[in-house]
Amino acid sequence: MSLGKKMFTGVIWSAIDKLSTQAIQFILNIVLARLLTPQEYGTIGLLLVFIAISRVFIDSGFTKALIQKQNRNQTDISTVFLFNITISIVVYTLLWLTAPYIADFYNIEILTILLRVLAISLILNALYTVPYTLISITLDFKTISKINLVSTIISGLIAVYLAYNGYGVWALVFQTIINSITTVIMVWIFNSWRPSLVFSKKSFKSLFSYGSNLLVSSLLERIVSDLSSLLIGKYLSAKNLGYYTRGTQFTNFFFSSIGTILDRVLLPGLATVQNDMKELVRYAKQIIRINALITVPLFLGLGILADPIIRVLLTDRWIMAVPIMQVLCVARLITLLCSINVNILYIIGRTDLALRQQYLKIIIRVILVVASIKFGIFYIALAELLSTSIHYFINSYYPGKLMQYGAIKQLKDIFPFFMAGFVMALIVFLTTFFLEDNILKLIIGPAVGFTSYLIMIKLLKIKELKFLIQKLKQFKIKS
Repeated sequence: MSLGKKMFTGVIWSAIDKLSTQAIQFILNIVLARLLTPQEYGTIGLLLVFIAISRVFIDSGFTKALIQKQNRNQTDISTVFLFNITISIVVYTLLWLTAPYIADFYNIEILTILLRVLAISLILNALYTVPYTLISITLDFKTISKINLVSTIISGLIAVYLAYNGYGVWALVFQTIINSITTVIMVWIFNSWRPSLVFSKKSFKSLFSYGSNLLVSSLLERIVSDLSSLLIGKYLSAKNLGYYTRGTQFTNFFFSSIGTILDRVLLPGLATVQNDMKELVRYAKQIIRINALITVPLFLGLGILADPIIRVLLTDRWIMAVPIMQVLCVARLITLLCSINVNILYIIGRTDLALRQQYLKIIIRVILVVASIKFGIFYIALAELLSTSIHYFINSYYPGKLMQYGAIKQLKDIFPFFMAGFVMALIVFLTTFFLEDNILKLIIGPAVGFTSYLIMIKLLKIKELKFLIQKLKQFKIKS
């Protein structure tokens, strides 16, 4: 199978995995949002920040180093596995010891026991990270979709049961723990690799030379991306953080799905042509245009329909999340473009350049978010949008310099998609503006948007839609 066909098949199965998993998670989250309070969601949101940062330490860029290295061997893989397990235990111990201080900082006593239990998921995740990565290297996302789907359903249903029976925030904690346990079991069932319990200093140094810059870059990015949540929880309230978290729920549903698909397929797929710059640029251009074809109408449509979505699915008590969702729809759209450019640097092995960019991005984000905190959560969302817009030009600088395919050329390539998207958004807005029934808005809005976007695509003679349809037909026939 050619690289293009293999990557497209990987994209489809990865999309099936993420969209099915996220759809179920999305429904479960709606049910949980009706059973739990903004305060409870805000509380778990604070803890998930520390868990996310800890995961970066545990991985330390080694999984991406394994993917990027084309001549990896059993010693390399076992070295990473043992490293992940060891660091996860160390990190868990540190979180156990610091949990009371974190609880004191936010003046929420229950955070101590919640964090100590939730952090168990870090050790569980370390048990499946390497074998899970090996499955993704082969682009076998059909297997991954089975694993993720079962884990999501089991953990989600248990969480709903616990929330319904009054367990409050503990329902969300056990959802994470059970998801990790189920994933560990299924990954080891579906994966034939077994660790040899060998740790090689040579392998460690070789992989760390690639992963070290990625570690620092990912760590800084994780801290800064979660800066808003940390500041809202401390200087505003857990309730405000709950609104902010719910405002990101719908945008992150699609952002996480598409972003994960890109990360899963781009690095293992294009790593095979990392030394052929002409082919790399050709694939990158095609990926950016197809990404725009899908994401532009998706996020602009979500932004226009944010109010009826929140009112119908989460009820009026979450109405404060509407403007947050609208602003972040645009921000997430731009972030996906940023991630493609960052992945290009990872593919060619220039994690040092990605790290160099990260320093500048951090300064910009910190200044904007800190300046906005006193004005409230809406202005924090605006600060996120502004910083993300600036980040795009930073992220695309080195691809432009090394590959002659930077921000200006990329924007020219995707301009027709934005034109079609804005026309679609305007038509949807005008159509739904005079409708009073929110359910009717959610029925008519997407239908009108989809139709108007297709018409604009045809009028602008955009070829990517026809290309995508042809590939989907080929995939269907093969399946």
